[in-house]
Parts: sequence; C-alpha cells; structure tokens
Amino acid sequence: MAKRPISNLEYSGEEFASFFYLADEMFGIDFGEWYMAGEWTDRYRCYSLTFYRNVISNVGMSRMTIVADGTARETYQIGTVMTDEDRQGQGLATRIFKYLFKQHDADALPYFLACNEGVEPFYKQQGFSVQLEPELFVSVSGSASPLERVDVDAEQWRRFKLESLPFSPRLYATDDMHIWMFHYYQGMNEDVYRFDDVHVIYMIERSRLNLYAVLSPRPVDMRDVVARLSFEGITEIVFKFTPNLDGVEQRPSRDGQWMIRMNEGQLFPEGCRFPYLSKA
Repeated sequence: MAKRPISNLEYSGEEFASFFYLADEMFGIDFGEWYMAGEWTDRYRCYSLTFYRNVISNVGMSRMTIVADGTARETYQIGTVMTDEDRQGQGLATRIFKYLFKQHDADALPYFLACNEGVEPFYKQQGFSVQLEPELFVSVSGSASPLERVDVDAEQWRRFKLESLPFSPRLYATDDMHIWMFHYYQGMNEDVYRFDDVHVIYMIERSRLNLYAVLSPRPVDMRDVVARLSFEGITEIVFKFTPNLDGVEQRPSRDGQWMIRMNEGQLFPEGCRFPYLSKA
C-alpha cells in the first residue's frame, strides 16, 4: 500500500482502470466514457490509497462556486467516497480525509457532500455536520398534452449549461461543467423534453413527476412549466432544485441529506434544495 494517498494526477493506466472498476462495483457508475470524452478536468481531484496499483480506497473532490441568494462562494464538493469491500473498517477513508484536509484546509473553503442514510456518524467524525434539505413539491391535477422528447448530443447538453439562465435562482452552482457532463454520460440526456423554446428534464415515477431542470436563455414562468407538466395521472411535481414559484410545499427529503464542514454559518439557504444536476 502507498505510504500516502496519491492524486489522480499520479495515476497510471492501472490506477485509472482499478478506479473505474471500484466505482462500478460500489455504485454501479461508469466513469469510463466521461473520462474518455475529456470531461475529467482539473476541477475534479481524487485522492486514493493503492495496493499494487489497485485503488482500494478513494475520496473525490470537486471545486465549484455556489451562488446562494446572490452571494457567490467557492466550495469543495466531496464525492466518490469508496473503499473496497474487503478492506472496509480499516480506517482507510479516514486516512484519506486527513490527508485531503491537510492539503486544502488552508484554502478556507467549505466542504459539502451528499450523505446516504446510516453513514452520518462516519462523516461527523471527519468534522462534518448535518444540514437538512427538504423535498419541494406541488400537488397537481390536469390533462396536459404529452411533450416532445428531444434527442440531445453532448454538445447540445453542454450548450444547455452555457446558454440557459439559472433555473434555480436562489441556489445554483457554476464552474461545475464536469459534473453537468457526468450526468449526460450517465444517461440524463434521454429524459429531455421540449415545449415552445423551453427544454425540461424530468422522469415520471408512478404518479409523481421528478423535475430536474428547466432550460432556456430567457426567463420562464414556473407556473407555466407546472401547467405544461400536469399530465393525466400525475398528482405531484417534485422539484430537484429550488424553483422560483409560490405555493411550493415541503416535506422531509427521501434522498438523504447534506453534510457541511465549514468554520461557521450555513452553506445553503433555509428551505432550499441544491440542484441535482450539480450533485457529484
């Protein structure tokens, strides 16, 4: 095992291959196509412990800017925290976190991560604290006409990010194109629909419609979006971001929670939801 964690800048082909394998084994995520397309930029840094050039534990970190109620702040979003199943419980991820903090705490930037249920104690040991995030939704009933699904290639997906206004004006991220493109290579481009000159990304789950993005270079009235998506059989629209819309209801999130490591204050505004398509 390496005496210290190495970064992806020190990977050989063997480390990259074992990283891809471990991510697939742990999360069912394929990093390969995204990497081959050149989307693994210097905005995404991994720190890994290796054994004979095999990645056995990893912590990933994306540098990005969060804009919360008009105030921009540089941050680090943690992701791809994983340890080979046979080596879990040996403190390997803790060892990486200590090294990562030693490298980057001088930047004085907040760290945040999406936490799955049941692992909060581990992250609290690393200095993170819980910030609860609500699920935001509206109840609907209607019989709107189905929308046209749009075939989107990688360049069109990129232009959506570059040319659209923030669809979550209270809380959104910039400098996160690598994450936006990662979602493309995970298949989100198959869920793009259009009405007029507006593109929307959504998935239907029984009687609920999960809305991930509203993409347009011009301002869009969210009430019109809700009306257009109130299809027959849909009883609620769940927002995977913070919409600019009155009458939105809140309930506890089903998607886990955020954990923050910062000196003081609160990273996300109260009652807001961080955009899913900026989530690592």
